[in-house]
Amino acid sequence: MSHTVKEVALTITTKMNNVPYTSSECCIYRVPEKFRREKAEAYTPQVVSIGPFHREKTVLQLTEEIKLRYLMGFLCRIKADLLACTRMISEAEDRIRQCYQENLTQGSDQLVEMILVDAVFLVELFIRNHYPEYQDENDEIFSKQWMSNAVFHDVLLLENQVPFFVLETLYNLTALKITVTFFKLSYEYFKDVLHGHELAGTGMQVRHLVDYVRALQLPSFPKGVMSKQAKKFELIRSAKELQEAGVKFRKGEGTSSLLNVVFKDGTLVMQRLAVHEWTEAYFRNMIAYEQCHHEYKHISSYVILLDSLVDTPKDVDILISCGILENWLGSVDDVAHLINGIFKETVRDSSEFLYSSQCESLNAYSRNRWQQWKAAWYRRRVILKRDYFSNPWSGISVVAAVVLLILTLVQTACSFLDIYAGNAQRLFHGHKW
Repeated sequence: MSHTVKEVALTITTKMNNVPYTSSECCIYRVPEKFRREKAEAYTPQVVSIGPFHREKTVLQLTEEIKLRYLMGFLCRIKADLLACTRMISEAEDRIRQCYQENLTQGSDQLVEMILVDAVFLVELFIRNHYPEYQDENDEIFSKQWMSNAVFHDVLLLENQVPFFVLETLYNLTALKITVTFFKLSYEYFKDVLHGHELAGTGMQVRHLVDYVRALQLPSFPKGVMSKQAKKFELIRSAKELQEAGVKFRKGEGTSSLLNVVFKDGTLVMQRLAVHEWTEAYFRNMIAYEQCHHEYKHISSYVILLDSLVDTPKDVDILISCGILENWLGSVDDVAHLINGIFKETVRDSSEFLYSSQCESLNAYSRNRWQQWKAAWYRRRVILKRDYFSNPWSGISVVAAVVLLILTLVQTACSFLDIYAGNAQRLFHGHKW
């Protein structure tokens, strides 16, 4: 065996030995390139870096001072000192490293400092959101709406996370844990802009904030029920086409999960979805996380279903009119464009699409002959309303024309009756008995 062959084998062996093992703790991922190239800004922090992935970006350095001010505020309300907090993070360093997909290049001191400052920033952010009295007089986040919105956007990003157990551990150093759990604190931060039920307790294992927000959305049906019913990957017609086929749309009641979709007795029931400036980033990062980590593609399936319903702004109008969509963007064209732009490179396997049963039922309903007859009547009614009753004057003209036509028909009928009566009278008078 040549010396060169031995060197190659040794090099490969060394590389194999240096490959980090995949830990069960792994949960914070780089967004796959096939998602990122569609819209990179949806996965990129605007004002604040959390964790190691975007640490070196110059544009995000301005918030490092804000983090330190939040750290000072946090230290004023806990029982432990900075040394004790640092020791806690240092003791969890190995577990923290295992949470990230990449083999982190930061040394121990650098990593511990970064995780401590970033995690305390998030905890203090949630505390100040829940307790406004703890906000500074000129709080650099809550006193500026644009900054508050940008931070909220950044907290939702998959690449901008720290492990959830670190957040809980630091929060439990405060006296506030007696009155409100960190689960509750997190829910209060997200509840006004997202949709979902509050997690009752800490029994569910949550990996990070993106995982927590996803857990808020999980539907009420048990795992596996929907996927076992899936026979084939079958999408549905647009909202307008379904409406023309006799399908009714109704907003769900209560605080049910956004992902609960029910089709029964010709009515499709869906929960209200408010479409606003961070909706796209939210859905894109949830989809990326599901594709990287979760077997059940709940959010991905919902986005596919929504994309099927919306082809044009007219579909958006229908869903808005029944309360299923709420438009905070301004233009229905923008809403339609946003919804149609999210669904790319996601679920293709029918076993991963969780709404196959509802889609099959909707398609079967709309293909029914009776429904086709109703659809034809609906189309004629729409055309009549569009062409002849689009405004009061055209409607009055049509009514007047119809009345005139009826009177003309009546007059013609009366004339025929008079003629017939006259002929009959002459016939009887001329007959000899």
